[in-house]
Amino acid sequence: MKHLFAVAVLLCSFCGTALGETIGKWNSGQADGFTRYWTTNNVGSNFVIWCHPKRSVNGTMLHVEIQGKLPPAGSRIKLILDADILELPVNEHGLVGSGCATCSDSFGYVWHKLRSANTMAVKYHDNSYAGFSLKGAANVIPGAVCPTDWQKQKARS
Repeated sequence: MKHLFAVAVLLCSFCGTALGETIGKWNSGQADGFTRYWTTNNVGSNFVIWCHPKRSVNGTMLHVEIQGKLPPAGSRIKLILDADILELPVNEHGLVGSGCATCSDSFGYVWHKLRSANTMAVKYHDNSYAGFSLKGAANVIPGAVCPTDWQKQKARS
């Protein structure tokens, strides 16, 4: 009985890791081999970082929804982090990928900036706009950047 109790305590110590964590307005969790880091604002818009360390196509990307809408495929979003404005290309799935050299560099920059910035907003080409809290981002998003699809493809060649 004592052994069974010790095993139950040990298993429950991993429960929080498997389910993820929430700090401030930021969350992390696992889904289908991906680690995701996300925040939702007060009107239901979402900003999500998807990270699959081995999948080299659509394995590492940014997913933004403003009031339930993805950005149009082939457009660009403006990501505003403090005073920096980045224009990021949207792929055919409505996501900001990391499969090209410039995309990979931008992804790494965004990753670090999310951990250090004070304010964040996203704007689509149709002027749809959403602001997001960065409270807790530095604690939820790890210091090491998720491998980008570009890096994973280069490693395979």
